[in-house]
Amino acid sequence: MSAPGSSFGDVMVLGGGISGIQAALDLATSGYKVYLVEKDPTIGGKMAQLDKTFPTNDCSMCIESPKFIECDRHPNIEILTHTEVAAVEGQAGDFEVTLIRKPRYVREDVCTGCTTCAEYCPLRVPDPFNQELSANKAVHIYFSQAVPLVPYIDERCLYLQDGKCSICEGVCKNRAIDLHQTAKKQVIKVGAIVLSPGYAPFDPRARGDYGYGTIANVVTSLEFERLLCATGPHEGEILRPSDHQHPHKIAWIHCVGSRQVLPGGHSYCSSVCCSYVQKQVILAKDHDAGVEAVIFHNDIRSYGKDFERFYQRAERLPGVRFIRSYVEIGREIPESKNVTVRYATDADGVKEEEFDLVVLGVGLAAPTNVKRLAEQFGIELNAHGFCRTNPANPIETTRPGVFVCGAFQGPMDIPESVMSASGANALAGALLKSRRGKLRSLTPRRVSSSARPTRPSRSRTPYGRRA
Repeated sequence: MSAPGSSFGDVMVLGGGISGIQAALDLATSGYKVYLVEKDPTIGGKMAQLDKTFPTNDCSMCIESPKFIECDRHPNIEILTHTEVAAVEGQAGDFEVTLIRKPRYVREDVCTGCTTCAEYCPLRVPDPFNQELSANKAVHIYFSQAVPLVPYIDERCLYLQDGKCSICEGVCKNRAIDLHQTAKKQVIKVGAIVLSPGYAPFDPRARGDYGYGTIANVVTSLEFERLLCATGPHEGEILRPSDHQHPHKIAWIHCVGSRQVLPGGHSYCSSVCCSYVQKQVILAKDHDAGVEAVIFHNDIRSYGKDFERFYQRAERLPGVRFIRSYVEIGREIPESKNVTVRYATDADGVKEEEFDLVVLGVGLAAPTNVKRLAEQFGIELNAHGFCRTNPANPIETTRPGVFVCGAFQGPMDIPESVMSASGANALAGALLKSRRGKLRSLTPRRVSSSARPTRPSRSRTPYGRRA
């Protein structure tokens, strides 16, 4: 059945990362009803997993989490988490989108977010928010600032597997746990669609020559972000996975999965990797001034405002070396679990050096299941798997009425993603301008007499001054 109050003036934003959030806020403020659809249990995307943002090193969640609340409270935004698209039909100005809302096994309309269920849950499972570097209860809130602030039950729950445990159902005083919940179909009608599914970090296992997945102390840059973060697996302490000891010598390897013509990699530059590696080096030195950092790179690409100064800041830190060389992971030393890295120098030829921890600076790839997404929305992809766009307007896809913003256009940083979201708002608004502000869902909220201002109103003169 169609969503209550739905109209062809509505807009659907697919993807609840920073770009999708900004697009939803801009569109809602412009007078459109927005359905913000996200496949994860909460909005936030990859930015929510970051510790800081370059080049200012401001707290990532301090920037993004207020936007969560703004989305949640906005009368024109309906957030649909744990939801995926099944089909899209229609044309610009008249789309019908079929959604599948996956079971959370917790009723959002009843749950108060007290987390009593998590306290009593006996099963611990790998935590996806912490890149599975730590464990969490099978029923838990995705992260502490999540919107909606409601737990979900992992598919590995003992009851869902074999019906042997229903403790959470018994301890919930509000009867919010529903272990028999099933997926629900929902059909909404919208006039425009904004695609913001984000990106997927490159999986180093596709190459097989970095030791990732077989050597314990080789981690990806996104995993290192969680190690840096105060909400991470070790509450901000940088501890290596093998023995939870502080690493004193760390190597970063650039361009893992980017600028490579070998099988398993991508030929394009992911644009953000140089700067986020520099950020991680600076933050690692902030955590431990004595740590030795070695950065292996092809070259440094500082393409944004103040990015060159940011690189120079990292380069000038004591105990930091930038080495331009292709590298190869050597071996894991059994006694210490340290990792060796081979690299070439002009003076000494090939050298091998030992490190406590190796961080792979992975590139940005197209979202997972991108081909299925393209088929559903009737859009084309470019040679690298990202959205094919109009050369004269990179926010227009190959299907009229469907727009794109964020890293699905191609690798980009957070400010660019936010800027493209505002561009998507402008184009969707131009398409639906005749319907703006006319939706039934936009009826002004009633204000109680006790909440109304008591001072007398004053009329304006033709020149704008108050009478």
